[in-house]
Amino acid sequence: MINPENLNKEVKMFKNGNSYAFRISKNDREFLNVDENTIFEKIISPDGKEVTFKKIEKVRPEVLKMTNDFYDKNEELMKRLAKL
Repeated sequence: MINPENLNKEVKMFKNGNSYAFRISKNDREFLNVDENTIFEKIISPDGKEVTFKKIEKVRPEVLKMTNDFYDKNEELMKRLAKL
């Protein structure tokens, strides 16, 4: 098992076409359980000193169906709540 403490290190930004990027190592990728299809949310602190990337978890189909069914069943209530 990979110890997350061992993954913390300095990284350099590099030029990638007209953009800049940070490299994620194989160990980082394995620990995060991500691939090239994984979507991240980027958050930049107000002082511009921190950049945080959060993995956006995929929605499980059964949870999405349950939520959609709930909203459909309670459509009027959802409209009233939206106006609050």
